[in-house]
Amino acid sequence: MRGAGAGLIPRLERPWTEGGLKAALGSLAAENGFTRFALLSIPSTDAAGAEMRPVLSNWEDEFRVGFERFALHRFSPVLRSLINGTLPFVWDAEFLHGYDPADPDGSSPQGRFLAANGCLSGIYCPVHGINGFTGVLSLSGPQPVTDEAGGDAFQLLAFSAFGVLASCRFEENRRNNPLTGRERDCLKLAMLGKTSSEIGTILKLSEHTISQYLTAATRKLDASNRTHAVALAAQLGYLS
Repeated sequence: MRGAGAGLIPRLERPWTEGGLKAALGSLAAENGFTRFALLSIPSTDAAGAEMRPVLSNWEDEFRVGFERFALHRFSPVLRSLINGTLPFVWDAEFLHGYDPADPDGSSPQGRFLAANGCLSGIYCPVHGINGFTGVLSLSGPQPVTDEAGGDAFQLLAFSAFGVLASCRFEENRRNNPLTGRERDCLKLAMLGKTSSEIGTILKLSEHTISQYLTAATRKLDASNRTHAVALAAQLGYLS
Protein backbone atom coordinates (compact mmCIF):
# COMPACT_ATOMS: atom_id res chain seq x y z
CA MET A 1 0.00 0.00 0.00
CA ARG A 2 1.43 3.37 -1.02
CA GLY A 3 -0.48 6.02 0.90
CA ALA A 4 -3.40 6.20 -1.50
CA GLY A 5 -5.43 8.72 0.47
CA ALA A 6 -2.61 11.20 0.93
CA GLY A 7 -1.61 10.74 -2.70
CA LEU A 8 -4.93 11.71 -4.32
CA ILE A 9 -5.00 15.50 -3.91
CA PRO A 10 -1.46 16.19 -5.26
CA ARG A 11 -2.41 14.33 -8.45
CA LEU A 12 -5.31 16.67 -9.21
CA GLU A 13 -4.93 19.88 -11.18
CA ARG A 14 -7.00 22.93 -10.33
CA PRO A 15 -9.80 23.45 -10.96
CA TRP A 16 -10.84 19.96 -9.90
CA THR A 17 -12.93 18.04 -12.42
CA GLU A 18 -14.64 14.67 -12.42
CA GLY A 19 -12.44 13.65 -15.34
CA GLY A 20 -9.31 14.48 -13.37
CA LEU A 21 -10.64 12.62 -10.34
CA LYS A 22 -11.41 9.55 -12.44
CA ALA A 23 -7.92 9.54 -13.93
CA ALA A 24 -6.25 9.92 -10.51
CA LEU A 25 -8.34 7.15 -8.96
CA GLY A 26 -7.53 4.89 -11.90
CA SER A 27 -3.81 5.46 -11.41
CA LEU A 28 -3.96 4.84 -7.67
CA ALA A 29 -6.02 1.70 -8.13
CA ALA A 30 -3.58 0.30 -10.70
CA GLU A 31 -0.56 1.13 -8.54
CA ASN A 32 -2.08 -0.89 -5.72
CA GLY A 33 -2.94 -3.94 -7.79
CA PHE A 34 -6.59 -3.20 -8.56
CA THR A 35 -8.11 -3.21 -12.03
CA ARG A 36 -11.47 -1.60 -11.21
CA PHE A 37 -12.66 1.21 -8.98
CA ALA A 38 -16.02 2.84 -8.39
CA LEU A 39 -17.54 5.51 -6.21
CA LEU A 40 -20.97 4.18 -5.31
CA SER A 41 -23.90 5.74 -3.52
CA ILE A 42 -26.43 3.96 -1.34
CA PRO A 43 -29.55 6.17 -1.45
CA SER A 44 -31.31 6.65 1.87
CA THR A 45 -34.03 4.02 1.96
CA ASP A 46 -35.22 1.07 3.98
CA ALA A 47 -32.82 -1.86 4.12
CA ALA A 48 -35.04 -4.00 1.89
CA GLY A 49 -34.76 -1.53 -0.99
CA ALA A 50 -31.15 -0.48 -0.55
CA GLU A 51 -28.72 -0.85 -3.43
CA MET A 52 -25.35 0.47 -4.55
CA ARG A 53 -25.38 2.79 -7.56
CA PRO A 54 -22.21 3.75 -9.46
CA VAL A 55 -21.53 7.49 -9.43
CA LEU A 56 -18.02 7.51 -10.93
CA SER A 57 -16.08 4.46 -12.09
CA ASN A 58 -13.86 2.86 -14.70
CA TRP A 59 -16.32 -0.01 -15.09
CA GLU A 60 -17.10 -1.12 -18.62
CA ASP A 61 -20.78 -1.16 -19.55
CA GLU A 62 -20.72 -4.96 -19.66
CA PHE A 63 -19.32 -5.17 -16.13
CA ARG A 64 -21.85 -2.63 -14.83
CA VAL A 65 -24.72 -4.59 -16.35
CA GLY A 66 -23.39 -7.85 -14.92
CA PHE A 67 -22.91 -6.30 -11.48
CA GLU A 68 -26.62 -5.54 -11.43
CA ARG A 69 -27.79 -8.69 -13.23
CA PHE A 70 -26.14 -10.89 -10.62
CA ALA A 71 -27.58 -8.67 -7.86
CA LEU A 72 -24.18 -7.70 -6.48
CA HIS A 73 -25.50 -4.13 -6.06
CA ARG A 74 -28.08 -5.53 -3.61
CA PHE A 75 -25.97 -8.23 -1.95
CA SER A 76 -27.27 -8.03 1.60
CA PRO A 77 -24.17 -9.06 3.63
CA VAL A 78 -22.18 -6.27 1.99
CA LEU A 79 -24.96 -3.69 2.22
CA ARG A 80 -25.61 -4.40 5.90
CA SER A 81 -21.93 -3.97 6.71
CA LEU A 82 -21.61 -0.73 4.73
CA ILE A 83 -24.85 0.86 5.97
CA ASN A 84 -24.35 -0.04 9.62
CA GLY A 85 -20.56 0.26 9.90
CA THR A 86 -17.71 2.64 9.26
CA LEU A 87 -14.84 0.20 8.72
CA PRO A 88 -13.57 -1.12 5.37
CA PHE A 89 -15.14 -4.37 4.20
CA VAL A 90 -12.52 -6.67 2.68
CA TRP A 91 -13.80 -9.54 0.54
CA ASP A 92 -12.71 -12.31 -1.78
CA ALA A 93 -14.79 -14.23 -4.29
CA GLU A 94 -14.09 -17.58 -2.66
CA PHE A 95 -15.24 -16.59 0.83
CA LEU A 96 -18.05 -14.20 -0.07
CA HIS A 97 -19.48 -15.78 -3.21
CA GLY A 98 -18.42 -19.41 -3.00
CA TYR A 99 -16.09 -19.32 -5.97
CA ASP A 100 -13.96 -22.48 -6.20
CA PRO A 101 -11.01 -22.09 -8.60
CA ALA A 102 -10.72 -25.88 -8.70
CA ASP A 103 -14.34 -26.18 -9.82
CA PRO A 104 -15.41 -22.98 -11.60
CA ASP A 105 -18.45 -24.60 -13.22
CA GLY A 106 -19.75 -25.67 -9.83
CA SER A 107 -19.34 -22.20 -8.36
CA SER A 108 -22.07 -19.60 -7.92
CA PRO A 109 -23.02 -17.38 -10.88
CA GLN A 110 -21.77 -14.36 -8.93
CA GLY A 111 -18.43 -16.02 -8.27
CA ARG A 112 -18.02 -17.05 -11.91
CA PHE A 113 -18.87 -13.53 -13.08
CA LEU A 114 -16.31 -11.90 -10.78
CA ALA A 115 -13.60 -14.44 -11.63
CA ALA A 116 -14.22 -14.04 -15.36
CA ASN A 117 -13.66 -10.31 -14.95
CA GLY A 118 -10.49 -10.66 -12.86
CA CYS A 119 -12.15 -9.52 -9.63
CA LEU A 120 -11.11 -12.19 -7.16
CA SER A 121 -10.87 -9.85 -4.20
CA GLY A 122 -11.45 -6.28 -3.19
CA ILE A 123 -12.42 -3.76 -0.57
CA TYR A 124 -15.43 -1.56 0.08
CA CYS A 125 -14.80 1.62 2.09
CA PRO A 126 -17.95 3.38 3.39
CA VAL A 127 -18.28 7.14 3.87
CA HIS A 128 -21.22 8.43 5.91
CA GLY A 129 -22.32 12.06 5.57
CA ILE A 130 -24.07 14.13 8.23
CA ASN A 131 -27.14 14.51 5.99
CA GLY A 132 -27.72 10.76 5.71
CA PHE A 133 -25.62 10.20 2.59
CA THR A 134 -23.78 6.88 2.39
CA GLY A 135 -21.06 6.55 -0.23
CA VAL A 136 -18.71 3.66 -0.92
CA LEU A 137 -15.33 3.39 -2.59
CA SER A 138 -15.03 0.00 -4.27
CA LEU A 139 -11.68 -1.39 -5.39
CA SER A 140 -11.35 -4.83 -6.93
CA GLY A 141 -8.84 -6.95 -8.78
CA PRO A 142 -6.81 -10.15 -8.64
CA GLN A 143 -4.73 -9.25 -5.56
CA PRO A 144 -5.96 -9.41 -1.93
CA VAL A 145 -5.76 -6.59 0.58
CA THR A 146 -3.41 -8.12 3.11
CA ASP A 147 -3.05 -5.73 6.03
CA GLU A 148 -5.00 -3.35 8.24
CA ALA A 149 -2.79 -0.40 7.36
CA GLY A 150 -3.74 -0.90 3.74
CA GLY A 151 -7.42 -0.85 4.64
CA ASP A 152 -7.00 2.37 6.62
CA ALA A 153 -5.22 4.05 3.72
CA PHE A 154 -8.00 3.05 1.33
CA GLN A 155 -10.53 4.46 3.78
CA LEU A 156 -8.66 7.77 3.70
CA LEU A 157 -8.77 7.58 -0.09
CA ALA A 158 -12.55 7.15 0.07
CA PHE A 159 -12.96 10.29 2.19
CA SER A 160 -10.71 12.26 -0.15
CA ALA A 161 -12.43 11.00 -3.30
CA PHE A 162 -15.95 11.80 -2.14
CA GLY A 163 -14.83 15.21 -0.90
CA VAL A 164 -13.35 16.05 -4.30
CA LEU A 165 -16.42 14.71 -6.11
CA ALA A 166 -18.72 16.82 -3.92
CA SER A 167 -16.59 19.88 -4.66
CA CYS A 168 -16.72 19.23 -8.43
CA ARG A 169 -20.48 18.82 -8.43
CA PHE A 170 -20.98 21.82 -6.15
CA GLU A 171 -19.09 24.02 -8.60
CA GLU A 172 -20.92 22.54 -11.58
CA ASN A 173 -24.28 23.13 -9.91
CA ARG A 174 -23.32 26.69 -9.10
CA ARG A 175 -22.36 27.37 -12.72
CA ASN A 176 -25.66 25.87 -13.91
CA ASN A 177 -27.75 27.68 -11.31
CA PRO A 178 -31.29 28.00 -12.70
CA LEU A 179 -32.38 30.60 -10.14
CA THR A 180 -32.57 34.31 -10.83
CA GLY A 181 -30.84 36.82 -8.58
CA ARG A 182 -34.09 37.77 -6.87
CA GLU A 183 -35.05 34.13 -6.32
CA ARG A 184 -31.67 33.52 -4.68
CA ASP A 185 -32.07 36.62 -2.50
CA CYS A 186 -35.47 35.43 -1.33
CA LEU A 187 -34.23 31.93 -0.57
CA LYS A 188 -31.21 33.26 1.33
CA LEU A 189 -33.45 35.38 3.53
CA ALA A 190 -35.93 32.53 3.95
CA MET A 191 -33.00 30.38 5.08
CA LEU A 192 -32.48 32.93 7.88
CA GLY A 193 -36.08 32.40 8.98
CA LYS A 194 -37.58 35.52 7.45
CA THR A 195 -41.25 35.54 6.44
CA SER A 196 -42.46 36.75 3.03
CA SER A 197 -43.54 40.00 4.66
CA GLU A 198 -40.12 40.52 6.28
CA ILE A 199 -38.31 39.63 3.05
CA GLY A 200 -40.50 42.14 1.21
CA THR A 201 -39.57 44.87 3.67
CA ILE A 202 -35.84 44.09 3.31
CA LEU A 203 -35.93 43.95 -0.51
CA LYS A 204 -38.48 46.79 -0.79
CA LEU A 205 -40.92 44.57 -2.66
CA SER A 206 -44.50 43.54 -1.97
CA GLU A 207 -45.26 40.37 -0.01
CA HIS A 208 -47.13 39.08 -3.08
CA THR A 209 -44.05 39.56 -5.28
CA ILE A 210 -41.85 37.75 -2.74
CA SER A 211 -44.28 34.83 -2.67
CA GLN A 212 -44.12 34.66 -6.47
CA TYR A 213 -40.33 34.51 -6.41
CA LEU A 214 -40.35 31.76 -3.79
CA THR A 215 -43.01 29.80 -5.64
CA ALA A 216 -40.98 30.03 -8.88
CA ALA A 217 -37.82 28.87 -7.08
CA THR A 218 -39.68 25.97 -5.47
CA ARG A 219 -41.00 24.89 -8.87
CA LYS A 220 -37.58 25.12 -10.55
CA LEU A 221 -36.02 22.97 -7.84
CA ASP A 222 -38.89 20.47 -7.93
CA ALA A 223 -39.19 20.97 -4.19
CA SER A 224 -42.26 20.09 -2.16
CA ASN A 225 -42.40 23.38 -0.26
CA ARG A 226 -40.43 26.51 0.60
CA THR A 227 -38.41 24.82 3.34
CA HIS A 228 -37.47 22.00 1.00
CA ALA A 229 -36.48 24.52 -1.69
CA VAL A 230 -34.16 26.34 0.71
CA ALA A 231 -32.50 23.08 1.74
CA LEU A 232 -32.03 21.92 -1.86
CA ALA A 233 -30.69 25.26 -3.06
CA ALA A 234 -28.14 25.39 -0.25
CA GLN A 235 -27.05 21.79 -0.77
CA LEU A 236 -26.61 22.31 -4.52
CA GLY A 237 -24.54 25.45 -4.08
CA TYR A 238 -27.11 27.79 -5.62
CA LEU A 239 -27.00 30.20 -2.70
CA SER A 240 -23.22 30.66 -2.63
